[in-house]
Amino acid sequence: IKDRQKIAMPFHAEVILKGGTVVNHDGTGQRDVAVTGGRIVGVGHFAREQAGEVIDCTGLDILPGVIDS
Repeated sequence: IKDRQKIAMPFHAEVILKGGTVVNHDGTGQRDVAVTGGRIVGVGHFAREQAGEVIDCTGLDILPGVIDS
């Protein structure tokens, strides 16, 4: 089908860490981290309505996937 439109799937996370500075393999930048079931389910820019809880991380560094030992 030539004229197929992209259909956006609804996205909802349990928690969004919003507005922090994310440091990962893509570099450093201000992004949000979505978490469901204790796992990261997305990194990017998300609306507050896309989560049950939103934590303001302005001024904080977020290092997804890094585990303290």
